[in-house]
Amino acid sequence: MADFENVQPDEYKLLGRNYTAGRPWGITGVTIHHMAGDLDADACNRVWRGAGTSAHYSVDRNGKIVQHVNDTDRAWACGDGVGVNSGGNDRSISIEHANCGANPWLVHDAAIESGAHLTAALCRYYKLGRPEWMKNVFPHKHWKATACPGELAGSQNAKYMRRAQEWYDAMTAGTSAPAPAPQPQPQPQPSGKPLGKVNVRYALRNLNGSWNAEVTNFGGGEDGFAGVPNGRHDLLYAKVDKGMLRYRAHTIEDGWLDWVTKGDPADTVNGCAGVPGHTIDGVQCYYVTPDGYAYQQAWYRTQTTARAGWLGACCDDGDSVSGYDGWAGMLGEPLDRLQIGIGASNPF
Repeated sequence: MADFENVQPDEYKLLGRNYTAGRPWGITGVTIHHMAGDLDADACNRVWRGAGTSAHYSVDRNGKIVQHVNDTDRAWACGDGVGVNSGGNDRSISIEHANCGANPWLVHDAAIESGAHLTAALCRYYKLGRPEWMKNVFPHKHWKATACPGELAGSQNAKYMRRAQEWYDAMTAGTSAPAPAPQPQPQPQPSGKPLGKVNVRYALRNLNGSWNAEVTNFGGGEDGFAGVPNGRHDLLYAKVDKGMLRYRAHTIEDGWLDWVTKGDPADTVNGCAGVPGHTIDGVQCYYVTPDGYAYQQAWYRTQTTARAGWLGACCDDGDSVSGYDGWAGMLGEPLDRLQIGIGASNPF
């Protein structure tokens, strides 16, 4: 954000519709939303134009803050009416946050950090007091029956509110910033003798039943990626030449499937992850280092048919690099490319 002190966003992209002018009852709180999607500001505006809704701010997966409705006007965001002294639309400022999947609706780490900082800045600027849940910071579902804001009112709530309070305290004290937010870190590496290079070989099967070529490791001068650009895939097999790799797939039709430890394209029941004819949209991997050797992990990332470029890299099934919580992909979007590597640090 260009200027948190004066509540100026990174960019203005005013929607120009779907709001009510003025603030006859003032501003008494902040309402937190999730996008139910991994959207940027332009995508938010397109959705809101068609849906007859809006919000004051969007925060994308990289933490960029964009203003869509002026604070001095009322966004149509909370579903509790407008012009009736409603707590949501009439008296609060709404912030939408990009999330990385569904069930649970997990919001990206960078969006949490920027959104919490914005919440603190708004509470301070409008003299609402230190951010407190259900006092001056509210979930969308407080005003209307809805699943929004997903995990921002659940497993990620404590983290969000802690950072909002830390930012508020730092801004009030006139310091530049609170302590940095904790970042996901690889698991500690126990002592042990070097394992040496571990190769992982893997392939994706097309929906028509044909296997694509097996690749080894990831790009950057090695063998590239598994899959077909803009293709849809139903099965994945993967195998390592040292230790053991556990992996599983998420399909649009079935959700998360069972873990697999065998990599055999001829065994579509026990040697592959996925379901024949069903579209893979997410992958999890976990590398089991042999006893007595220095710790290594599975690193992996994907692309989807719906967007260009690699999504954030993941580390095993419990750590993330770019806001994900231990899985690669974008639920609801067919996975068309996959890279996997084994190592002690992020290779991407």
